[in-house]
Amino acid sequence: MVSLMHYDTNRPLVQVSLLARYVYCRRLGYMEWVQSEFESNADVVEGEYHHRNVDVPRGANAAGDGETIHTTSVAMSDHGLGLTTKMDLLEVHGRRAVPVEYKKGRVPDTPKRARENYMVQLCAQGLLLRANGYECDTGVIYYVASKTRVEVPLDDALVAKTLQYLHDMRRDGLSGNMPPPLVDSPKCPRCSLVGICMPDETNALSGGAASEGPDGIRRMYPVRTDAVPVYIHEQGARVTLSGDCLVIKTPGGRSERIRLIDVAGLNILGNVQVTTQALRKLCGLSIPVCYHSYAGRFEGMVVGGTHKNVELRMHQYRAHADKGASMAIARQIVSGKIRNSITMLRRNHASPPAGTLSDMKELARRALAEKRYEALLGLEGMAAREYFSQFSGMLKSDVAEFAFTERNRRPPRDTINAILSFLYTRLTSQAAVTASRVGFDPYLGFLHMPKYGKPALALDLMEEFRPIVADSACITIINNGTIDKSDVVVTKFGANLTKEGRAKVIRAYEQRMDSTVQHGVLGYSASYKRIMETQARLLARH
Repeated sequence: MVSLMHYDTNRPLVQVSLLARYVYCRRLGYMEWVQSEFESNADVVEGEYHHRNVDVPRGANAAGDGETIHTTSVAMSDHGLGLTTKMDLLEVHGRRAVPVEYKKGRVPDTPKRARENYMVQLCAQGLLLRANGYECDTGVIYYVASKTRVEVPLDDALVAKTLQYLHDMRRDGLSGNMPPPLVDSPKCPRCSLVGICMPDETNALSGGAASEGPDGIRRMYPVRTDAVPVYIHEQGARVTLSGDCLVIKTPGGRSERIRLIDVAGLNILGNVQVTTQALRKLCGLSIPVCYHSYAGRFEGMVVGGTHKNVELRMHQYRAHADKGASMAIARQIVSGKIRNSITMLRRNHASPPAGTLSDMKELARRALAEKRYEALLGLEGMAAREYFSQFSGMLKSDVAEFAFTERNRRPPRDTINAILSFLYTRLTSQAAVTASRVGFDPYLGFLHMPKYGKPALALDLMEEFRPIVADSACITIINNGTIDKSDVVVTKFGANLTKEGRAKVIRAYEQRMDSTVQHGVLGYSASYKRIMETQARLLARH
C-alpha cells in the first residue's frame, strides 16, 4: 500500500480543485494557489452553469441502514493529507462512499475515458473520505454533455500519482519559483489565465522556445474589452445602485441607467456623490472608482481590496531595492518614451528637423547604456526639450489661442498645456488602475522615486504612452477642429478646460485608447488599453 504524506498543520491546505489544475498545467495551478490569480472566461461560466445544481448543499449527511444517500456540495478536509475539498456529489451507502464530479464536456476518446487531472481530483477526494473514516475505492465522473457516468478505480497506482502531484505542488509553492509556461500547447488558447500567464510572450522574451503562428507570436486575448469607462463630471450628480445597474442622477432631474457588466471603471471629477450601496457593489465586482479634482487631477482610487498576489509585490520591492535591477527597468522606460516621441514627430510634423531626430535617437541610445540615475533623468529631460521644441510643428491650427511655445504646468498657462495636463492625468489614472489590477503596488516605481501620494509605478508605466496616446489625442482634437476657444478659460492664474471642453478631451482620449496598434516587440495588434495591460503583465513576468 502507498503510505499517506503528512504535513505541518500550520501550512495552508491545498484545494483539490487547484491540485487538478496543477496536474493540467503546473503554472496554472501555481498562479491560482500561490498568487491567487483568477479570471473568468466562457468555459468557466459554462462550467459554473452546469454545476448550479450541485453547488447548493442538499440531502442528508449520514446514511441509514440499507439505503444510499445522495448529498451535494460536501465540504471535507484533513490536515494529515494537507487537503480540502468541496465535492459536487457524494453517494454514501453505509460506510462506503463514492465521490461524483460533474464535468461539462463529453466523454474523452481515451483508454480510461477520463483525463489525468480529473482522475487525480477524484482520487484526492477519495483519500479525504478514507481519512475521515469512509471506505472509498471508486470515484465517478459525470459528463453533462454526454449524460454519462464513468467509474474511476482509485487503485494504488493512481494514489501514488496523486500524492506525488500533491508533493510537487507544495514544493513549487514553497520554493517561490513559478513553473515555466507550456510551449506550443493546445491547452493555452482556452485557458482562463492565458492573458495573465502570457505563455508565448514570456517564452519569446526570455529567450526560450515560443509558439508562433504564421504572423508571429499568437495573441490569445481579445483586442479590446467590451466594458467601457464611465465619466461623471456634472457637479452635484449622484450615483446610486438599482439591481445590476448604476443609476446616475443629475441636479437637473435627468437620470441614466448603465449596466454594471458594461462598466470598466467609474471616474469621478469634482463633487459627485456615490452611495455606499453602489460603492460596495463596485468593489465586489473589482470595478475601480477613480477620484479626480474638478480640473481632472488624479487624487486616488477605490478598489475591492488589494490584489492577493503578494508574491509579485515582494518581487517588486526587491527589484526596487536592487539599484542594478531598478536602473535596468528605468533605462528601458526612458528609451521607449524617447523612441515613441521620435515616432510622433515623424508621423505628424510637416518637416521634422533631421538634427532633432538624430539628437533624440542618440539620446535614446545613450539612455540604454546609462548607469547613473541622475544622468538618466538628464537624458530624459534633454529629449523632452528637443521634442517640445518641435511640438508646434505638429499642430495645424492658425488660431492664436492654440499656439504652443513651451511645455508648462502647475498650473498650465495656455490652451495646449491645459489639454496636455488633463490628458496626462487621465493616463496616470489608467496606469494606476492597470498596475493595481495586475497586482503591483502602484506607488513604488523604478524610474520615478517614491514620494508621499505619488503613484510612481503608474507614472513609470504611462511614460512610453505619453506621446503616442496623450500627445496624439491632443494633436488630433486641435487639427480636426474638435475643440474651440470657448472650451478653455485662460486667466492670469492659468488655463482650465470647461465642462464641454473636458467632455471633448475625454472622448478623444478614450477613442485613442480604444484604437488598435501593433506591438513593437510582440508583433500582434491590440487596443492601446490592452497593450498597456500587456506591458504591465510583461513587467510582472520580468
